[in-house]
Amino acid sequence: MALEALKRYAMEQNQAIEAEIDRLLKNDTLKRPTSDEKGKSNIKPLVSKENVAEGLLERLAAAYKKQQENVKKSERLRAEVNKSIQAGEPVYKVLLKAIECISLMTGDKVFYDMNKDYLQTIYGILGEPAAIEIERQEVEQRLKRLMAAYEKEKDPGAKQRIKAAIKAHEEKIKTLE
Repeated sequence: MALEALKRYAMEQNQAIEAEIDRLLKNDTLKRPTSDEKGKSNIKPLVSKENVAEGLLERLAAAYKKQQENVKKSERLRAEVNKSIQAGEPVYKVLLKAIECISLMTGDKVFYDMNKDYLQTIYGILGEPAAIEIERQEVEQRLKRLMAAYEKEKDPGAKQRIKAAIKAHEEKIKTLE
């Protein structure tokens, strides 16, 4: 069943590639096919229909690779969710893993980011230790990056803004402890 779905998807992609090639060839007033250069959005003239197809296939291969990585990560997370439930981990951590797994399966990073923020807010207000610890770790990571940026920065105005951000992050860490 999965193999049939994959075959059907490949056929749809081939049809989409052919349609894109035809569109590119028809819309070129100089009758030169164009394609973006390895995903960098640099338009260059090409000499043949095969070069257009090659460019589109490179983008398709990159999309497949990303999808494959997401499938592997989601399989790992599914196993972690099972183990976490069996081990009796806090519901907050299990739910975060499940949301991340859904995000990877659907390819929707915004879903994860948005719901993580909601959970962080809700469980933080409720005083969930796991939520507070995760937020503290994130604030500490941002603080380290700010300190590194402060050391590298030369502009006095920017340094002052970074210093204010560092102070705010240090205060946030104190409230989370």
